[in-house]
Amino acid sequence: MLKRVEKKLIDSGVMNKNFEQGAVKPENKTIERLLHAFVGNRSYSEEEEYYGCVADSLIEKKDAVFLRISLFFAFVFVLLWLGIRIYVMYFYSISGIIAMGMFIGLFAAPFLGLLSALLVPGWKKYPLILLNLGLLIFMNFSLV
Repeated sequence: MLKRVEKKLIDSGVMNKNFEQGAVKPENKTIERLLHAFVGNRSYSEEEEYYGCVADSLIEKKDAVFLRISLFFAFVFVLLWLGIRIYVMYFYSISGIIAMGMFIGLFAAPFLGLLSALLVPGWKKYPLILLNLGLLIFMNFSLV
């Protein structure tokens, strides 16, 4: 499949036969990512595993997204927890839709962070899983 993509990039003029950027600019971000994957791995072009290296470089960038999403949900949890504590400290109670949204966010943020942490490859998955599980446990004991 990557051979067909390579041929299509060369035929459209986006990439030269010597794996350099061609005269035609990429039409969208997907083609631009494909071009950078082929150009970035051109030193491996004579080896058998060239297309494997191209595929790995395409996948690596997507994996970092799940790490950021998991950390984002952990940050959202901390902001919601602090917001609830500060709000209750000054106004003594929370009621209505604001309270419902904040409490749903408190339950949803670590859960969504945990789901996205499961998709992170490598060793970074385990600290993120522990972080989000810890937030779930902390939430259960801090609301008592």
